[in-house]
Amino acid sequence: MKRTQRFERRLEEAREDITGVMKTYIREIGVQKARRDASRNGFVRICAQQEIDRLTAEKNAIELEIVG
Repeated sequence: MKRTQRFERRLEEAREDITGVMKTYIREIGVQKARRDASRNGFVRICAQQEIDRLTAEKNAIELEIVG
């Protein structure tokens, strides 16, 4: 599944239930932060940080779109 499709699907879900979608983003960001902090491999840390940045940007975009 492409990332844009996942984002668009979550945006539609957020129009009905923003709380559930935000909890999902917060949980996924927490998992990636734990992965980043637990790893000693620099490449894994960079990948996890990129994923955190992407998820945070998506979460902020949904908040801006729905909440305003």
